[in-house]
Amino acid sequence: MTLDDILRRNALRFPRQAAVLADGCSRSWAELDARVDRLAHGLLASGLGTGDRIAILAGNCPEYLEIYFACARAGLIVVPLNYRLTTAEARQILAHADPQALLVAAAYEARGRELRALLPGIGHMWVLGGRDDAAAADYEALIARASPATRTSPAAERDCFAIFYTSGTTGLPKGAMVSHLNLEANGYNQLLADRSVPADINLIATPLYHMGAVFMSVTYMMLGCTQVVLPQFTAPGWLAALARHRATVSLLIPTMINILLNDPHLDGADLGSLRLIFYGGGPMPPAVLDRALRRLRCGFTQGYGLTETLEATFLVAADHVLDGDETQRRRLSSAGREAVGAEVRIADDAGRDLATGEVGEILVRSRSVISGYWRQPELTQEVMRGDWFCTGDLGYLDEDRYLFVVDRKKDMVVTGGVNVYTKEVEAVLYQHPAVREAAVFGIPDEQWGERVTAAVSWRDGAAATAADLAVFCREQLAGFKCPKHYLMLPELPKNPSGKILKRELRDLARA
Repeated sequence: MTLDDILRRNALRFPRQAAVLADGCSRSWAELDARVDRLAHGLLASGLGTGDRIAILAGNCPEYLEIYFACARAGLIVVPLNYRLTTAEARQILAHADPQALLVAAAYEARGRELRALLPGIGHMWVLGGRDDAAAADYEALIARASPATRTSPAAERDCFAIFYTSGTTGLPKGAMVSHLNLEANGYNQLLADRSVPADINLIATPLYHMGAVFMSVTYMMLGCTQVVLPQFTAPGWLAALARHRATVSLLIPTMINILLNDPHLDGADLGSLRLIFYGGGPMPPAVLDRALRRLRCGFTQGYGLTETLEATFLVAADHVLDGDETQRRRLSSAGREAVGAEVRIADDAGRDLATGEVGEILVRSRSVISGYWRQPELTQEVMRGDWFCTGDLGYLDEDRYLFVVDRKKDMVVTGGVNVYTKEVEAVLYQHPAVREAAVFGIPDEQWGERVTAAVSWRDGAAATAADLAVFCREQLAGFKCPKHYLMLPELPKNPSGKILKRELRDLARA
């Protein structure tokens, strides 16, 4: 199966049912399938061939989904770009991916022209909402001129569907080659974990250039569920779309949930349709999860995984018990247990398995693990031990195989020769009544090697001093774990996916 088969099946089973909804746009499964056929034919008629790459530079819009599926139907490989990248950053990625075509939203047309001038290998550029001229062609015109004939994909399920460039801290980001099979296998696991039903309506609030929005969309499309595309996440916008479209499920990362909980529009909002929030993509502070469970009153599922592995474990709704016994409360801090189609190991640096409760690197094996990185065989060899993927995350398994993720290897602070897991310190800071967001990291220190440092922002109308936070932390943490320096910021820097950028905070702290 290739991913475009999802649309073909849904067009046969639910031709008139809404497939995609957005402001000013409603497309049924039959309409979406027909547009995907035309777009696939149009791209191939322009001279593109099987295995060619086509890059997308756009914000969230209904066209983003049909581009993904049209490329699958044409046997092309999608390269989604973070629209907040500078021209230099985007050029670096595109020079590595070597796409033959570029699809850009009208808002990014000028940057698309720059990139095309810098990279002569980009032979075509189409603009979503653009116009025919000498430099770029209109996306809708491409579809309108193309053949309406039914088309079958030349790709196989293990072929690369898209190259997702993961955010690197140094050097070139890595291009994870995600196959049709990877996403299909992940979809089955997630459908089971979420207890999804065909009547679900998925509200897409995370960026569609990111794996999270893609796997969530593919999963719920597999059941024929309607997708509601939100241009960007804001708490008022998400709440309004939820009520207007009666959405039942949505993927939110922890920082988004925290923003939602601190927004005054939540009071009195209509949450009646909401069945489930799926969260992942970063550590969930227990204090934030506790507030979310009490205020949002819906089911929650957590997924743990990377772009390279998709979801390896799930903490399902039945595990989210607010007032359970000590074991249940402790497991709210876990990432759950292995997906039906996944295996997890905890290993030391030599690759030896560690005992229950011992902290080591998390390794994952499943049909959702990628085959490697695009044109980077050395990096692929570094992360693969046979068919096990080395995540770079540190964690341990308890006696019932619940996975506890304690830190990223690169984020762990080693001070005075002792390991400090930043997630543990952040969990304490989030318990302080004045703290809205917190991030803990290490900066170089001549005496101790690294100094534990924290950055915090405040809830509206609240504040505290560094001394207040120091006293609060000392009450709950050993002295060596307590931050020695605090950055007080109005807002912590984040990427477009909402993840807090510790590398920028490290730079600020050093300065």
